[in-house]
Amino acid sequence: MLIYVKSVLVGLLALIAIPILLIGILIFGLVTYTLIHPTRGEGSTGWDLVSLARSNPIVWFVPVLIFLSGFLWEYRRLSK
Repeated sequence: MLIYVKSVLVGLLALIAIPILLIGILIFGLVTYTLIHPTRGEGSTGWDLVSLARSNPIVWFVPVLIFLSGFLWEYRRLSK
């Protein structure tokens, strides 16, 4: 029973840590890109996260995949 609890906790930790890591990499990449290729004019970009979440099923699939990968990794490690 304790194996399952630990595995769920690691899955939840992966669900928190991996997006933070990916956002950090994304911010670093965007800052680096804008330093190398500066824009010539003013402009803005709009993001509609609600329509992205409604129209794209991968938005829901990725968190489930992250949780399952953390859960299975810890379960496999503890069951040996």
